[in-house]
Amino acid sequence: MGHDTGATIPAYPVSRARFSMTGPGLTGFSPTERRRLRRLARSAPSPHGALVQLGRLVEAGGHGPLAELTPRELRVLLQLLGGSAYLSDILISDGDSWAETFAQAIQTESKPFDRHAADFGDWAREEAPERFHARLRRHKRREFLRIGARDLGSLASVEDTMDELTALADFALEAAYRFCRATLERRHGRLLVPGTSRDNRFVILGMGKLGGRELNFSSDIDLIYLYETDEPANRRAIPAREFFGQLAEHLTDAMGKITEDGLVFRTDLRLRPMGSQGPSAQPVDAALLYYESWGLCWERSALIKARPVAGDVDLGETFLEDVRPFVYRRYLDFSTVEELRDMKARIERQQVPGDEAKGRNLKLGYGGIREVEFFTQALQLVNGGYDLRIRKRNTLEAITELARHGYVPATESAALRAAYRFLRNAEHKIQIFAHEQSHEIPGGADRERALARRLNYADEAGGEAGAFWKDYRKHTGAVHAAFERLFYGARKEISAHKDQPEAEIWQDLEQREWLVRELRKRGFPDPDKAYRDLRAVRDGSGASPPSARRLRVMRELMPALMKTILDSGEPQQALHHMAEFGRRIGARTGFLTLLAENPGTTRLLIDLFANSRFLSDLFVNRPELLDSLIRVDLTRIAKTRAEMREEVNASIAEVLDVEDKLDRLRRYRVEEFIRLGLHDLGGELGFDESIAQLTGLAEACLDAALTLAQVELERQYGPPPMGRFAILAMGKLGEAQLDYHSDLDLVFLYDSPQAAEPRGRPAGRIAAHEYYVKLGQRIIAYLSAPTREGIAYRLDMRLRPSGRSGPLVSSLEAFRIYHEASSLLWERQALIRARFVAGDPPLGAEAEAIAQRFAYQGGFTPDDLGEIDGLRMRMERELAREDGSRFDVKTGRGGLIDVEFLVQMLQLRFGREHAPLRQRDTLGAAGALRELRLLGARDHRILVEGYTFLRRLGHRLRLERDQDTHILEREPGRLRAVALALGYEEKPRKSPGAALLRDYEKRRERIRACYERFFPEAG
Repeated sequence: MGHDTGATIPAYPVSRARFSMTGPGLTGFSPTERRRLRRLARSAPSPHGALVQLGRLVEAGGHGPLAELTPRELRVLLQLLGGSAYLSDILISDGDSWAETFAQAIQTESKPFDRHAADFGDWAREEAPERFHARLRRHKRREFLRIGARDLGSLASVEDTMDELTALADFALEAAYRFCRATLERRHGRLLVPGTSRDNRFVILGMGKLGGRELNFSSDIDLIYLYETDEPANRRAIPAREFFGQLAEHLTDAMGKITEDGLVFRTDLRLRPMGSQGPSAQPVDAALLYYESWGLCWERSALIKARPVAGDVDLGETFLEDVRPFVYRRYLDFSTVEELRDMKARIERQQVPGDEAKGRNLKLGYGGIREVEFFTQALQLVNGGYDLRIRKRNTLEAITELARHGYVPATESAALRAAYRFLRNAEHKIQIFAHEQSHEIPGGADRERALARRLNYADEAGGEAGAFWKDYRKHTGAVHAAFERLFYGARKEISAHKDQPEAEIWQDLEQREWLVRELRKRGFPDPDKAYRDLRAVRDGSGASPPSARRLRVMRELMPALMKTILDSGEPQQALHHMAEFGRRIGARTGFLTLLAENPGTTRLLIDLFANSRFLSDLFVNRPELLDSLIRVDLTRIAKTRAEMREEVNASIAEVLDVEDKLDRLRRYRVEEFIRLGLHDLGGELGFDESIAQLTGLAEACLDAALTLAQVELERQYGPPPMGRFAILAMGKLGEAQLDYHSDLDLVFLYDSPQAAEPRGRPAGRIAAHEYYVKLGQRIIAYLSAPTREGIAYRLDMRLRPSGRSGPLVSSLEAFRIYHEASSLLWERQALIRARFVAGDPPLGAEAEAIAQRFAYQGGFTPDDLGEIDGLRMRMERELAREDGSRFDVKTGRGGLIDVEFLVQMLQLRFGREHAPLRQRDTLGAAGALRELRLLGARDHRILVEGYTFLRRLGHRLRLERDQDTHILEREPGRLRAVALALGYEEKPRKSPGAALLRDYEKRRERIRACYERFFPEAG
């Protein structure tokens, strides 16, 4: 550490019994002036030092300029003179022009690049390097005076000061680069890119605090020098590496060489690829190769703040875009937290030995600046791969965004921001005194008090230092608590289980017979299988013995993991799925580290493995979806269809190949299923909202498939002139009641003039009808054809006019004519739910109107009643197939179809006269029937309560099982997990599964009795 001229500046004493006003330069003041100056000096960080420096200032420039200062300017002057010997020296060196220099300094709030350039003058003029160095250093000294005076005078915030110091460094680097390159080009000629007439580009990347726009008064500036290419421009030209090596050397001298005028900024090149062993300037492709092949965690962390600060900014931005996958990994990698934790510990051991030093070091001590930075960067590295919003270079901005998007609690974020401002402000005020690169709170009462007063602590009783220390401990305590929570909280939580009985199961894994007995005691119905699964969890794929690192992580994690498994609703199933997941990912320990760092995620994963075979299979087959599990608490519980549509389209747009786009569509749908399923399992998402979200997701995916199909088809054939296309949803999608695993019942319609046909592209000209048939075929393929990511949705087109025998796509006129002349009663019944979901809205509205008209315009006869009942009974016989071992919640006796057919019969019967009945939603229509007194209160209650019960039961069965199922086993033991999820409690001698079965049978008999009152022949 040292002053930039190498001088040593003594500390000012803060207070004395009286301030001397009789030193050199002060004898010319009148008694009144002396009293006024003494009074103003009392508020300076060092009253005595302020008056000593004032004497030197008057001695150098005379009394006259002092009288011209306003009271505000005089107050700030004494703050400066009593707060910084370094800045005092700069001002005194201006002689009799000091007052003008000072007034201009404190009145200039900020300086953009152009203003710096104008004040500096021609930076590339031909002159000796020594003259340029002197000009640049004098510019730096003037700017430090301006920035420091405003900082000490409380005319600027800590953010303003950091930003101004950074802007100065940016300008100085650009000036130095232009001068040094021009000098080299005069010596060697221009260095061109081979085969072109343009310069081989060069960029300076600012790292650390320079990159984050948060420099302090004595910061080094961390730099990386990169150039475009190593290829020689021609045989006579100087090699690029030699040219840019010289440029790097000259730049470093221009900025950091100490002369009689001091230095500009100390430069540090150790963050470059290969560190001190690497060349000072490197081509961008070599730097990229290094990071991709050998880059370490600390280098990922360093590159978070990287910013092009001088030279060719476009070259720098391109490089940073290319290196971003190294910095922000697409998958979650919680080994990052472990590596940063170890790195922080090494720094503390090497640079801040002893607890006393840690308590006084603003940067590296407990709760210091480095802990804020490590905390912030760890969360950015772990989550920034998929969340671009938190990729901020500036620490305060990053903390703000982390809180805004749910990664940090709002209160913790506010405390961290306040602490960071406090610590950086204190750092400024330590360094501003003598321009020393110090982060230590100075020792001794006078020095502590002076620091506190530079920070605007004021206490007539002399308690400034005590007030400072109180705030210091508050802020560092908040930082350290957050740091400990992130880096050590998970370890503390999982280690709390190490002495629990569950730990024995893991520790005695080689004692098979004892362990099988123990697993049986703990409720595993198949303890032999549970034992094999335990071994699989420990060993991974089993192809080779577990690594020492895996065993170390498992020793930490397994007791807590076993406790969570044993506490779950289905321990056997949870353990089995955990083992299957382990086998799938093999011997890699990254996911175990992830679980060890996230106990909450462990509980969520085990809850999922215990309660949903459907979601478990998604994870086992796609381990990368673990990212979604970690993020689930950060995502919004509910999204609008527009938001989902925007997200899926954005994901599709990132790739060019159609197959890749379809994979993205399927991947998005699966990730959303994970989000919805986890919130559903956790109880944050109610049944109605789950159904609404699943419906919105299907509509968003359908819309995306339609758009993609239209783009691809138009690329081949061109757009059809004046043609329109719309998709009607039928069934559960039309009712907006879609569930997990539901098919999409669709009808494709178009409207196009007879003579219209596509204009023709490479594939030739085709008729409009053929064009829309191809469009429909592509939509079906894009959603239901299997790709690497599976299928998106199964589509059912059987509800189109004429069913399977009808054309895939109908014109609007053909749709109208068919239902006018040929539609059957069951088709009228299906049209009740018809709803436009994608394509041309006016065409969709016309189609909806046709569907409504033909659903409700016909009469209703006793034969119609018998036909609906006959269809219902046929479904029960042929589809339900209930027997002594199972029920069918949907098509079985008293099932969902009983309620839907009964309500739809009444809608068809009375909907022509009563418009309120023309609703797609079964429960909404039932409510309208009650309001019109077409359904009695008792029957309405039976139907609504029963239907709601059955829908929730069916929904939970779908979520638990990896299939579209409505089968309910008559074995209570097999229904335990479903019953618990539906709110049934485990009680002595009363199984939740048995209670669920009793309620189901009671409700289905009530529904069937109600059904038979309206369909007498059914009885």
